[in-house]
Amino acid sequence: MAEFSISVIMAAYNAEEFISVAIDSILNQSFRNFEFIIINDASTDRTLSIINTYNDERIKIITNQKNCGLAVSLNIGIRAATGKYIARMDADDISDLSRFEKQYQFLEENPEIDVCATAMQLFGTENNISGNDVSTDDEIKAELIWGCPTNHATMLMRLDKIKKYNLFYDETFGVGQDWKFWYDVKNYVKIFNFIEPLYLYRRGEQNVTVQFKDKSRERSLRMHKILLADLAIPFTDEDLKIHQFINGLFSLTPSPDNVKKAKFWLKKILLQNKIIKKYEEKTFEATALKKWNHLFFLIVPYGHNTVFKYFLVTGIRWNHLSYYLKYSVNKLIGRK
Repeated sequence: MAEFSISVIMAAYNAEEFISVAIDSILNQSFRNFEFIIINDASTDRTLSIINTYNDERIKIITNQKNCGLAVSLNIGIRAATGKYIARMDADDISDLSRFEKQYQFLEENPEIDVCATAMQLFGTENNISGNDVSTDDEIKAELIWGCPTNHATMLMRLDKIKKYNLFYDETFGVGQDWKFWYDVKNYVKIFNFIEPLYLYRRGEQNVTVQFKDKSRERSLRMHKILLADLAIPFTDEDLKIHQFINGLFSLTPSPDNVKKAKFWLKKILLQNKIIKKYEEKTFEATALKKWNHLFFLIVPYGHNTVFKYFLVTGIRWNHLSYYLKYSVNKLIGRK
């Protein structure tokens, strides 16, 4: 039997500004039976000295001799873990003090579920909740083909599943290892997501997503290629761009022709999934429809002809028409 119920894995690189708050939010959890494995990824600032100020026997420090990146550091932490469950934490974020207690209790009471994640409250340069619109395994996996389906740093996962199926992070992903991880584990685990935000995610210049915007775009392109190939659907470079277009990534300028192509592509992937049954059919369709409905709000600024083409291939929904009329009036009177 594991000595600890949970092994918390946190990698830190030059995180001196925020790491104390992150560590405190773990050490002060209402659930106490955990080890806290902190991987110092060859930081050049005061990160390590700050970690060393903590006198708590649950903390285990691993220092990389050179900067290895997040995926490598997390794998080092997992291999050192002894707990029944793996929990993730980022060095600039904050965990709700009841997070582990609620996640642990849920997984103990639901042995058929292997991973429990949560919604998170963004703070810093943004202030909204992320990940509170999906909860079931089918919903989470249906999101995969569009983007990272849930908040990876919030997860609590059974360590035996990681070791049994060798579910480590893909170290070829310098950015986006979270999305690739969900893809790699999807056939081996069942996932549940709390819609309650139990994690505070700091957005700012120090954030990896902000620092590596260009690499994030490359990550998205790479992952969409992997996921469309997994769906066993032939695609061209233009198809790939159209797929990303539906998801709001406009390497193609919104136009009537591209809206028409996007609707055709959407029907094509829905039909392919219906044939090969890669994802639960109704959930996959509902997720795709949600993406398509959201696309409308993104294309409105690109002109009346583009909007009318969307109406033509989709039909007119009241919320779309209402938004479009308000947008048009505001633009006419010069109001933003």
